[in-house]
Amino acid sequence: MANNRNQDVAVVGSPSTNTELTLDLLQEATEERLVGALTAFQATQNGQTIVSVGQIVGIELKNKWHEDSVFRNLVKRTGEIPPITNRQDTRTADLVVGATFKRTTDGFQPEVLGMVPATGTRVSRIDQALLDQLLQAYRSEVFYLGRAYANEILYPMWFKHFGSSDQGLGGAGEAYHIGVFGKTGSGKSGLAKMMLCAYSRHPNLGILVIDPQGEFTLELSGSRVGNQGLALDQIVRQQGRSINVYRIADIQLDDWNTFEEMLISLGFCEELTITHNNNAVRAAEVVRNALERATQGGRQQFPLANAGSRDALTAALNAVIDQQSIQYIFPSKDPRVRLQNRVQDILTNRLDEVLNNKWIPLCSLFAAGPGRRRLYGIVSDLMGTANLAGSRPVVVIDLSARGNQNRFWTEDLERRLLSKLLNVLIAQSTSSLSTRQSANVLVLLDEAHRHAPSGRLEQDTEAERLRVLLRRAVRETRKYGLGWFFISQTLGGLDPEILQQLRILAFGFGLAMGTEFDRLRDFVGGDKRSLELYQSFRDPQSFPARNLQEFPFMAVGPISPLAFSGKPVFFSMFTDMNRFLQANNMDQGNGDSQP
Repeated sequence: MANNRNQDVAVVGSPSTNTELTLDLLQEATEERLVGALTAFQATQNGQTIVSVGQIVGIELKNKWHEDSVFRNLVKRTGEIPPITNRQDTRTADLVVGATFKRTTDGFQPEVLGMVPATGTRVSRIDQALLDQLLQAYRSEVFYLGRAYANEILYPMWFKHFGSSDQGLGGAGEAYHIGVFGKTGSGKSGLAKMMLCAYSRHPNLGILVIDPQGEFTLELSGSRVGNQGLALDQIVRQQGRSINVYRIADIQLDDWNTFEEMLISLGFCEELTITHNNNAVRAAEVVRNALERATQGGRQQFPLANAGSRDALTAALNAVIDQQSIQYIFPSKDPRVRLQNRVQDILTNRLDEVLNNKWIPLCSLFAAGPGRRRLYGIVSDLMGTANLAGSRPVVVIDLSARGNQNRFWTEDLERRLLSKLLNVLIAQSTSSLSTRQSANVLVLLDEAHRHAPSGRLEQDTEAERLRVLLRRAVRETRKYGLGWFFISQTLGGLDPEILQQLRILAFGFGLAMGTEFDRLRDFVGGDKRSLELYQSFRDPQSFPARNLQEFPFMAVGPISPLAFSGKPVFFSMFTDMNRFLQANNMDQGNGDSQP
C-alpha cells in the first residue's frame, strides 16, 4: 500500500468497530470533497498485512466552544471568536468498511476484518492502481457502471450468471432477484441497459426482456431512445449473442383454455350483448366446446390454428343460440330474447363486420404462420433446451401498445399474454431440475409497478391474477436458476411481497419522501449516514447542461467485491458511453456513442 502522505486524509479515531470506523480528518484534508470517497488503511491481523477498503458516508464538524451558550451569543453578534472559530473545529468522518484483503505471496486474497485498527492508523484515498492490484483475483469478473460517488475511481462491480462452474466461468451457483428504482430522469433505464450489457457477457445465461413500454425493443432493434448514446444492440451482438424480438403478432397461442378466456377479454361476448361476467363465462364455454368438438369426415373441423374463418364464426354463433345452450347462458327469458335477436342480426346483416373486426383479430392470436412461435419454444431457446448451437439468445417480447399498433391490442390482452408467459417460465424452469442444471435465465420486466402494484386490486380480475402469478414466479423460480430484474419508478407502488424477494437493489434520485423513503430505510437497515448521503443526491435534471449531469445511485446487496460487509455502496453512473466501453473492454464499433 502506498504511504504517500499527500494521499492521507484521516486517522482512525474513537469509537470504532470492525465494520464502521470513526475517522479524525487531517487538517490538510478538511477542504477536500470526501463524502463518498473510497479510502483504504493498512493493518496487521494474525501476523499478516491486510488492506481494508471502505467508503466515507458522512462528515461531522464539532466545535465545543460554539456549542456553549455564552460563546454562541457572542458569535451571533460578531460572526466569529478568534482564535476559537475555525481553529478549534474538529471534523470526524464515518467510514464503512466494504472489503478486506490479505497480502500473500500470490498477491492479495479476500479476508474478513476481525479486529479494529489502532487509533492513529493512517487512512488514505485509494488510487486506481492499488484497487486494481487488490482485485487482481477478480479481474475477469469485474464490471464498471461508473465511478465511486464524488470520486474519479472506477467502482468495481460484478454481475454473475446463475449457473454453476460447468455452465461457464463467473457463475453465482444460484439465482437472485434485482431491482433498479428511481424517478423519471434519474438514470434508472440507462443503468439497467448497462447492467444488461454486463449480463450479456455470459453466453450460457439466457436473457428475456419483457417490454410493456417498447423502449428496450427499440434499443435492441437498433433505434436510440433518449440521450444516453449506448448502442445496446451492437454491444449485445459483439458478445456473440443473437437478439430475437417478438411482438404480439409473432406469438402463437395454442390452447383452447386461453381461447375461451380471450372470447371474454377481447370483447366477443360483449359484441353479443353478454356483459355480465358469469354469463360471458358460460357463453365462452359454449363457443369453445362447439368448435373444439366439431368434426367433419372423422377429423376436427375447426382446428384452433385455423379457427378464423367465416364457417367457424357461423358455427360459434349458431351454438350460442341453440335452445339448450341459450338456456344455459341465460336462465331468464328477457336476456335470452335479446341474445337471440342480436345473433340473428349478426348472421343476417353484420357477419362480415364481426368477422373482420372481432373474430379474425381474436383468432389470429392462435393462427399458425411463417415466423410465428409458441411461448414454449421461445422459453426453450432461452434455457438452452432447444439444442441451439452457441450462446443463448437475448429475447425481447414487446407487449407495448406502440409496438403493436396494427394488431388487436388491449391492456387486458397484454396482461393475459404476460400471464401465459409466466406460467411457461415457471413450468420450464421447474422441469430444468430433470437435467440437474440451473435454468440460468434472467428475466427483465420494465415498469414492474404496472403489473405488480401495491395496494388493493379488485378480486377475480386479470390484474389481480397477474400480480398473484408474479408473486409466485418470484418466490418459486429462484431455486430453479431463474432470476428476475425489475425496473420501476417507485418503491411504494411495487408489491411488498416482491420487494422482499429482491437481493440486489439500486436506488437513483427521487425516493427520499413519504412511503418511498420508509421502504428505502428498511432496505438499508435504518443506516442514518447512508440515508443522509442518499438524501444529498442532486436531481440530474437540475444541472445546467447535459455534459455536467451526474446520475448518482445507492446500491445494496452483493453487487461488488467491495461490498462484503452488506452496507450500502454509492456510485455515479457513466455519462460518457465511450468511457463505459473502454472501462469494460468493449468495442462499440461504429456506433453512435456520445457523451
